[in-house]
Amino acid sequence: MSIDREICPGVFWTGVKNPGLKIFDELFLTRKGTTYNAYLVRGTEKVALIDTVKEAFSDEYFQTIDQLGPLDKIDLVVVNHTEPDHSGALEELIQRNPNIQIYCTRAAENFLKQLIDTPLNTHVVSEGDEIDLGGKTLRFILAPNLHWPDTMFTYLPEDEILFSCDAFGAHYCGEGLFDDEMEDFSGEYRFYFDTIMRPFKEKIREAVAKVASLPVKVVCPSHGPVLRRDPKKAILGYGEMAAAPPLSDHPRALILTLSPHGNTRTMAGAVRKGLEEYGIDVVDMALVDMDEAGIRDELERCDALLVGTPTINRDAPPPVWKALALLSTVTPKGRVGGVFGSYGWSGEAVKLAEERLAGLKYTLPVPGIHFRFKPTDDDVQACLEFGQKVGRFLAGEQES
Repeated sequence: MSIDREICPGVFWTGVKNPGLKIFDELFLTRKGTTYNAYLVRGTEKVALIDTVKEAFSDEYFQTIDQLGPLDKIDLVVVNHTEPDHSGALEELIQRNPNIQIYCTRAAENFLKQLIDTPLNTHVVSEGDEIDLGGKTLRFILAPNLHWPDTMFTYLPEDEILFSCDAFGAHYCGEGLFDDEMEDFSGEYRFYFDTIMRPFKEKIREAVAKVASLPVKVVCPSHGPVLRRDPKKAILGYGEMAAAPPLSDHPRALILTLSPHGNTRTMAGAVRKGLEEYGIDVVDMALVDMDEAGIRDELERCDALLVGTPTINRDAPPPVWKALALLSTVTPKGRVGGVFGSYGWSGEAVKLAEERLAGLKYTLPVPGIHFRFKPTDDDVQACLEFGQKVGRFLAGEQES
């Protein structure tokens, strides 16, 4: 795939494209493949690389660099982030150019020592540190937990370019290099944010605040198109997507329910009534037509998560586990939980879901409850009391 690699005079894209990739890191579906972006910045006195690529693409990466100049004339490499899809070719780079200097954060230095079994000539950078390449300056902006603790941005003020690591990226491999050369990829852009960046909203807000006032003509992320159509929109858009959820006047509870025969839903209605008796705002969501975005939003707003699950084949059904898996993609506002459900034969699901919540550091103020087949009037009363107890806990009232 032949493309023009020059971003501006003296700045080049040295990444590789992987249009056929179907699943990134064996975790995330990629409908349009991905790119592993890396860059070269040539000053009058020094030449710098910004990141490398996944190890499997090392040959292509070094072929590109060779076309831009002798590898042994490159003075330094900036490691914005040590995840192997960006540092995979670093060990071979050091072998080919043993004198190369590595600039990274303290956390990145520690990670590199565990990733690469060879001596490293590292320089740990702090917020605002700069390197003069001769007419081009690299300024470092720490951005921890976007999405690893080691992350930083690199800013090139002379050309107003922000090398933003994984932030503002997307798993999308188009025909060209720049966003204004491609069809709309906003869906992939949002999916990338939701699945990778969303758990770190507070850190995103901090990072956006650092760069929002910088003059930026181009954003060079680690995946997807280089952004030049409206780079400020991309930066400010991240801030909007990472905005803190609105505050509630009352404690808020989310009830997620899967109910093949309606019995667990009957229980959920009684639990809701018990919660509402203590002034709790309750949001019900059915897992049969799961709204993942809506669940994520509510997990970030609610003070408690209550899960209503049946037991099928001695387990909670897949939609329940899929919903609970979303907990790792957000930072929940509250970590109070509870589980209830109907069962036919054995009833293991409630206990299994409780263990999942406990493993995620949720407080379970009331033991889970489950009843066989259709709940009786006494069972419904027990569900009401279950909701009351959780409501009392959320309201900060003591047991009488």
